[in-house]
Amino acid sequence: MAEQKLLKLTISRVDGPLFDGEVTSVTVPGIAGEMTLLPQHTPLISPLKKGVITYTTSDASKNSIEIESGTLEISLNHATILI
Repeated sequence: MAEQKLLKLTISRVDGPLFDGEVTSVTVPGIAGEMTLLPQHTPLISPLKKGVITYTTSDASKNSIEIESGTLEISLNHATILI
């Protein structure tokens, strides 16, 4: 069986982290439309609009967080979302 590729994901607010772990994918509400990020995604910085962040952990658990706005930065297989 092939090893599952994972993306490091950190979701934080000013008062502390909401999630910090590895995921198989994360979908965010970008200002130009919904974006799904997978492991080894090209580096990117993007503002986020009101909507829902959804992510799937390595154990196939699906999670979601509603946001009003935020910023996404992905580089070196680590996505950071500040909301």
